[in-house]
Amino acid sequence: MSATTLRYSKEELEVMLLSDDAAVTTDALLYLCFNIDDPGWIQLKCIEAIQNNRDEDVRGLALTCIGHVARMHKKIDNALVMPVLVEMLKYRAMSGRAQDALDDIDIFINR
Repeated sequence: MSATTLRYSKEELEVMLLSDDAAVTTDALLYLCFNIDDPGWIQLKCIEAIQNNRDEDVRGLALTCIGHVARMHKKIDNALVMPVLVEMLKYRAMSGRAQDALDDIDIFINR
């Protein structure tokens, strides 16, 4: 059963996001991105995943989710998000996804 067919509370997602299992963390990020209607909280959890997770796939997905927040909710906390996205542009493994998130912010919010 995939995470999208389940209902997770924010508390359950918080625990999942702290997991050492990248698959669990990935499921949590995807779930919160597409099923939680709290863009501020989603952004905060994505930033935490980017800053605290060592797995590049998890960090990359968190960057992508920030772009999804821009697309779906049409708002971003610039003070929280922009410094992290700009910092991630410096890392080859993260730069493409950080740029994609910046592009989504530009397309769906700034235009």
